[in-house]
Amino acid sequence: MDRWKDRVAVVTGASAGIGEAIARSLAEHGMKVAALARRLDRLQKLQDDCNNFIGSIKPYKCDVTNENEIAITIKSIVQDLGPISVLVNNAGLYENVPMTDTSQGSCRQTYETNVIGLVTFTQHVVEIMKKHNITDGHIININSVAGHCIVPKPGMANYTASKHAVTVLTESLKNELAAMKSKIRVTSISPGLVDTNMGSVFTNSSVPLYPSLTINDIMECLIFVLSVKSHINISELTVEPVGQNNTSFTSG
Repeated sequence: MDRWKDRVAVVTGASAGIGEAIARSLAEHGMKVAALARRLDRLQKLQDDCNNFIGSIKPYKCDVTNENEIAITIKSIVQDLGPISVLVNNAGLYENVPMTDTSQGSCRQTYETNVIGLVTFTQHVVEIMKKHNITDGHIININSVAGHCIVPKPGMANYTASKHAVTVLTESLKNELAAMKSKIRVTSISPGLVDTNMGSVFTNSSVPLYPSLTINDIMECLIFVLSVKSHINISELTVEPVGQNNTSFTSG
Protein backbone atom coordinates (compact mmCIF):
# COMPACT_ATOMS: atom_id res chain seq x y z
CA MET A 1 0.00 0.00 0.00
CA ASP A 2 3.03 2.30 0.16
CA ARG A 3 2.50 3.66 -3.36
CA TRP A 4 -0.95 4.95 -2.38
CA LYS A 5 0.31 7.06 0.51
CA ASP A 6 -0.71 10.76 0.23
CA ARG A 7 -2.92 9.99 -2.78
CA VAL A 8 -6.66 10.68 -2.96
CA ALA A 9 -9.37 8.05 -2.57
CA VAL A 10 -13.13 8.59 -2.88
CA VAL A 11 -15.42 6.25 -0.93
CA THR A 12 -19.19 6.47 -1.39
CA GLY A 13 -21.59 5.29 1.27
CA ALA A 14 -18.91 5.95 3.90
CA SER A 15 -21.14 6.83 6.86
CA ALA A 16 -21.63 3.23 8.03
CA GLY A 17 -20.88 -0.42 7.42
CA ILE A 18 -18.45 -1.51 4.73
CA GLY A 19 -17.89 2.02 3.41
CA GLU A 20 -16.94 3.37 6.82
CA ALA A 21 -14.50 0.51 7.40
CA ILE A 22 -12.91 1.04 3.99
CA ALA A 23 -12.54 4.80 4.54
CA ARG A 24 -10.90 4.20 7.94
CA SER A 25 -8.49 1.64 6.56
CA LEU A 26 -7.41 3.76 3.60
CA ALA A 27 -6.73 6.67 5.95
CA GLU A 28 -4.74 4.34 8.22
CA HIS A 29 -2.63 3.44 5.19
CA GLY A 30 -1.87 7.10 4.54
CA MET A 31 -4.39 8.05 1.87
CA LYS A 32 -6.36 11.29 1.71
CA VAL A 33 -9.89 9.95 1.83
CA ALA A 34 -12.95 11.83 0.61
CA ALA A 35 -15.75 10.15 2.56
CA LEU A 36 -19.15 10.63 0.92
CA ALA A 37 -22.67 10.00 2.23
CA ARG A 38 -25.94 11.77 2.93
CA ARG A 39 -25.45 11.73 6.72
CA LEU A 40 -22.87 14.48 7.26
CA ASP A 41 -22.92 14.15 11.05
CA ARG A 42 -21.73 10.55 10.86
CA LEU A 43 -18.99 11.50 8.40
CA GLN A 44 -17.81 14.26 10.72
CA LYS A 45 -17.61 11.75 13.58
CA LEU A 46 -15.58 9.46 11.33
CA GLN A 47 -13.25 12.35 10.56
CA ASP A 48 -12.78 13.03 14.28
CA ASP A 49 -12.12 9.35 14.99
CA CYS A 50 -9.36 9.27 12.37
CA ASN A 51 -7.53 12.46 13.36
CA ASN A 52 -4.42 10.57 14.49
CA PHE A 53 -4.09 8.42 11.38
CA ILE A 54 -1.22 8.76 8.90
CA GLY A 55 -3.73 9.80 6.26
CA SER A 56 -6.89 11.83 6.60
CA ILE A 57 -10.66 11.80 6.20
CA LYS A 58 -12.55 14.73 4.70
CA PRO A 59 -16.36 14.46 4.75
CA TYR A 60 -18.59 15.44 1.83
CA LYS A 61 -22.38 15.36 1.94
CA CYS A 62 -23.50 13.83 -1.34
CA ASP A 63 -26.55 11.94 -2.56
CA VAL A 64 -25.39 9.38 -5.12
CA THR A 65 -28.75 9.59 -6.91
CA ASN A 66 -28.28 13.30 -7.63
CA GLU A 67 -26.11 13.85 -10.69
CA ASN A 68 -25.61 17.57 -10.00
CA GLU A 69 -24.45 16.87 -6.45
CA ILE A 70 -22.01 14.27 -7.76
CA ALA A 71 -20.48 16.69 -10.26
CA ILE A 72 -20.16 19.47 -7.67
CA THR A 73 -18.70 17.11 -5.06
CA ILE A 74 -16.09 15.66 -7.41
CA LYS A 75 -15.00 19.18 -8.37
CA SER A 76 -14.70 20.12 -4.67
CA ILE A 77 -12.65 17.02 -3.88
CA VAL A 78 -10.12 17.79 -6.60
CA GLN A 79 -9.85 21.41 -5.43
CA ASP A 80 -9.51 20.41 -1.76
CA LEU A 81 -7.38 17.27 -1.93
CA GLY A 82 -6.00 16.88 -5.45
CA PRO A 83 -6.65 14.50 -8.37
CA ILE A 84 -8.37 11.23 -7.53
CA SER A 85 -6.41 7.97 -7.73
CA VAL A 86 -8.89 5.51 -6.22
CA LEU A 87 -12.68 5.34 -6.43
CA VAL A 88 -14.63 2.89 -4.26
CA ASN A 89 -18.22 2.70 -5.46
CA ASN A 90 -19.65 1.30 -2.24
CA ALA A 91 -23.01 3.04 -1.82
CA GLY A 92 -25.78 0.49 -2.26
CA LEU A 93 -29.44 -0.05 -1.52
CA TYR A 94 -31.47 -3.19 -0.91
CA GLU A 95 -35.25 -2.93 -0.87
CA ASN A 96 -37.60 -5.88 -0.86
CA VAL A 97 -39.85 -4.94 -3.80
CA PRO A 98 -41.88 -7.74 -5.43
CA MET A 99 -42.14 -7.66 -9.21
CA THR A 100 -45.91 -7.40 -8.78
CA ASP A 101 -45.64 -4.15 -6.78
CA THR A 102 -47.23 -1.42 -8.89
CA SER A 103 -46.36 1.48 -6.58
CA GLN A 104 -44.96 4.36 -8.61
CA GLY A 105 -41.17 4.50 -8.32
CA SER A 106 -41.08 1.47 -6.03
CA CYS A 107 -37.86 0.14 -7.60
CA ARG A 108 -36.42 3.39 -9.00
CA GLN A 109 -34.30 4.20 -5.94
CA THR A 110 -32.55 0.82 -6.17
CA TYR A 111 -31.40 1.39 -9.74
CA GLU A 112 -30.55 5.05 -9.21
CA THR A 113 -28.36 4.15 -6.23
CA ASN A 114 -26.80 0.87 -7.34
CA VAL A 115 -26.40 1.57 -11.05
CA ILE A 116 -26.87 5.20 -12.16
CA GLY A 117 -24.93 6.62 -9.22
CA LEU A 118 -22.08 4.15 -9.76
CA VAL A 119 -21.90 4.98 -13.47
CA THR A 120 -21.97 8.73 -12.85
CA PHE A 121 -19.17 8.63 -10.27
CA THR A 122 -17.10 6.40 -12.51
CA GLN A 123 -17.48 8.70 -15.52
CA HIS A 124 -16.41 11.76 -13.54
CA VAL A 125 -13.47 10.05 -11.86
CA VAL A 126 -12.12 8.46 -15.04
CA GLU A 127 -12.29 11.91 -16.64
CA ILE A 128 -10.29 13.34 -13.71
CA MET A 129 -7.72 10.52 -13.93
CA LYS A 130 -7.21 11.12 -17.65
CA LYS A 131 -7.00 14.90 -17.22
CA HIS A 132 -4.38 14.65 -14.47
CA ASN A 133 -2.47 11.75 -16.03
CA ILE A 134 -3.24 9.29 -13.22
CA THR A 135 -2.01 6.26 -15.16
CA ASP A 136 -2.29 3.73 -12.33
CA GLY A 137 -5.70 4.66 -10.88
CA HIS A 138 -8.09 2.05 -9.56
CA ILE A 139 -11.92 1.84 -9.75
CA ILE A 140 -13.40 -0.66 -7.27
CA ASN A 141 -17.09 -1.55 -7.34
CA ILE A 142 -18.59 -3.20 -4.27
CA ASN A 143 -20.83 -5.67 -6.04
CA SER A 144 -22.56 -8.79 -4.65
CA VAL A 145 -22.78 -12.50 -5.34
CA ALA A 146 -26.29 -11.50 -6.43
CA GLY A 147 -24.58 -9.97 -9.46
CA HIS A 148 -23.58 -13.45 -10.63
CA CYS A 149 -26.64 -15.61 -10.03
CA ILE A 150 -30.43 -15.53 -9.93
CA VAL A 151 -31.65 -15.59 -6.34
CA PRO A 152 -35.05 -17.31 -5.96
CA LYS A 153 -36.12 -15.13 -3.06
CA PRO A 154 -39.31 -13.06 -3.49
CA GLY A 155 -38.62 -9.34 -3.61
CA MET A 156 -34.96 -9.60 -4.66
CA ALA A 157 -35.41 -9.30 -8.43
CA ASN A 158 -34.61 -5.59 -8.72
CA TYR A 159 -31.66 -5.73 -6.34
CA THR A 160 -30.28 -8.75 -8.19
CA ALA A 161 -30.81 -7.08 -11.58
CA SER A 162 -29.01 -3.95 -10.37
CA LYS A 163 -26.02 -6.01 -9.24
CA HIS A 164 -25.95 -7.92 -12.53
CA ALA A 165 -25.69 -4.49 -14.14
CA VAL A 166 -22.67 -3.73 -11.93
CA THR A 167 -21.02 -6.94 -13.14
CA VAL A 168 -21.54 -5.97 -16.79
CA LEU A 169 -20.48 -2.36 -16.25
CA THR A 170 -17.30 -3.40 -14.43
CA GLU A 171 -16.20 -5.75 -17.19
CA SER A 172 -17.20 -3.30 -19.93
CA LEU A 173 -15.24 -0.44 -18.32
CA LYS A 174 -12.18 -2.67 -18.01
CA ASN A 175 -12.44 -3.54 -21.72
CA GLU A 176 -12.93 0.08 -22.78
CA LEU A 177 -9.92 1.25 -20.77
CA ALA A 178 -7.81 -1.57 -22.21
CA ALA A 179 -8.81 -0.51 -25.73
CA MET A 180 -7.61 3.01 -24.85
CA LYS A 181 -4.28 1.55 -23.66
CA SER A 182 -5.07 2.88 -20.19
CA LYS A 183 -3.45 1.27 -17.13
CA ILE A 184 -6.37 2.21 -14.83
CA ARG A 185 -7.46 -0.96 -13.04
CA VAL A 186 -11.07 -2.00 -12.53
CA THR A 187 -12.27 -4.49 -9.91
CA SER A 188 -15.57 -5.95 -8.78
CA ILE A 189 -15.64 -7.22 -5.19
CA SER A 190 -18.68 -9.47 -4.72
CA PRO A 191 -19.46 -10.35 -1.11
CA GLY A 192 -21.91 -12.95 0.03
CA LEU A 193 -23.92 -12.25 3.15
CA VAL A 194 -22.24 -9.58 5.28
CA ASP A 195 -23.23 -8.77 8.85
CA THR A 196 -24.50 -5.23 8.19
CA ASN A 197 -27.85 -3.44 8.41
CA MET A 198 -28.48 -4.45 4.80
CA GLY A 199 -27.81 -8.07 5.64
CA SER A 200 -30.12 -8.06 8.66
CA VAL A 201 -32.99 -9.21 6.44
CA PHE A 202 -31.40 -12.66 6.59
CA THR A 203 -30.84 -12.76 10.35
CA ASN A 204 -32.77 -12.30 13.54
CA SER A 205 -31.73 -10.76 16.85
CA SER A 206 -30.57 -13.98 18.47
CA VAL A 207 -29.71 -16.74 15.99
CA PRO A 208 -28.08 -16.19 12.57
CA LEU A 209 -30.05 -17.89 9.82
CA TYR A 210 -27.03 -18.22 7.53
CA PRO A 211 -23.23 -17.97 7.80
CA SER A 212 -22.00 -14.43 7.20
CA LEU A 213 -18.90 -12.33 6.66
CA THR A 214 -17.82 -9.35 8.75
CA ILE A 215 -17.36 -5.80 7.55
CA ASN A 216 -13.62 -6.16 8.17
CA ASP A 217 -13.49 -9.21 5.88
CA ILE A 218 -14.56 -7.03 2.95
CA MET A 219 -12.26 -4.18 3.97
CA GLU A 220 -9.30 -6.59 4.05
CA CYS A 221 -10.22 -7.89 0.58
CA LEU A 222 -10.21 -4.34 -0.78
CA ILE A 223 -6.78 -3.63 0.73
CA PHE A 224 -5.52 -6.85 -0.86
CA VAL A 225 -6.85 -5.78 -4.27
CA LEU A 226 -5.15 -2.39 -3.99
CA SER A 227 -1.90 -3.93 -2.74
CA VAL A 228 -1.08 -6.23 -5.64
CA LYS A 229 1.60 -5.11 -8.09
CA SER A 230 0.50 -2.41 -10.51
CA HIS A 231 0.69 -4.70 -13.56
CA ILE A 232 -1.90 -7.06 -12.00
CA ASN A 233 -5.64 -6.44 -12.23
CA ILE A 234 -7.99 -8.52 -10.08
CA SER A 235 -11.10 -8.19 -12.21
CA GLU A 236 -13.46 -10.10 -9.92
CA LEU A 237 -13.08 -11.12 -6.28
CA THR A 238 -16.01 -13.17 -5.00
CA VAL A 239 -15.97 -13.48 -1.21
CA GLU A 240 -18.28 -15.88 0.60
CA PRO A 241 -18.51 -17.29 4.12
CA VAL A 242 -17.84 -20.99 4.36
CA GLY A 243 -21.11 -22.86 4.03
CA GLN A 244 -23.01 -20.21 2.06
CA ASN A 245 -25.70 -21.46 -0.31
CA ASN A 246 -26.43 -18.82 -2.94
CA THR A 247 -29.67 -20.44 -4.05
CA SER A 248 -31.18 -19.45 -0.71
CA PHE A 249 -30.12 -15.85 -0.26
CA THR A 250 -27.50 -13.21 -0.92
CA SER A 251 -26.59 -9.77 0.31
CA GLY A 252 -23.73 -7.40 -0.26
